[in-house]
Amino acid sequence: MAKTKAHPFHSIHTHGLIRVGACTPRASVGDTAANAAETIALAQQGDARHADLLVFPELNITSYAIDDLHMQTAQQAATESAIATVAAATAALRPVLVVGAALPRNGRLYNCAVVIARGRILGVVPKVFLPNYREYYEKRWFASGAGLTGLDITIAG
Repeated sequence: MAKTKAHPFHSIHTHGLIRVGACTPRASVGDTAANAAETIALAQQGDARHADLLVFPELNITSYAIDDLHMQTAQQAATESAIATVAAATAALRPVLVVGAALPRNGRLYNCAVVIARGRILGVVPKVFLPNYREYYEKRWFASGAGLTGLDITIAG
C-alpha cells in the first residue's frame, strides 16, 4: 500500500514549533573520547526521533566533577578534539546540538555551551553566573563570560 504524505498542518514546524530533546548521557569522568561517543549516540537517537534541538548537560564533554583537571592543557586539547569529533560525526544529522565544555581563551578558562549543527560549530556561549559556595568552586577554575560578546574563538584548529 502506498504511503500518503501528511498534510502540512500536521507538522509542528508549520506552526513555528520545534521538537527539543533534553539529553542525559552516561558520564565518564575526564574521558572526553567516551563522552563524545555518548554524545554522538544520543544525537543519533534524537535524529531518529525527529528532534530539532538536543540540549546536553553542563560540561558533558569532560564531565563536571574533574576539578583541577580542567586546568591541564592535555585535558583542554582532548576537549577540543572531542568537540571536533562530535561535529564531524553529526554532520548528516538534523538536530542542532548544545554541548557543554570548558574552553580556554586568552589565558582564561570558560565553562561554555557549544552550539553544533550539520558538522559546524555555530557559536560558543560562556557561562556568566558562577556559583562559589558549598560543593561549587567554579570561580577557582572558570572566568565569567560577562561582557564577552562578538568575539572569535578557534576550536580544534
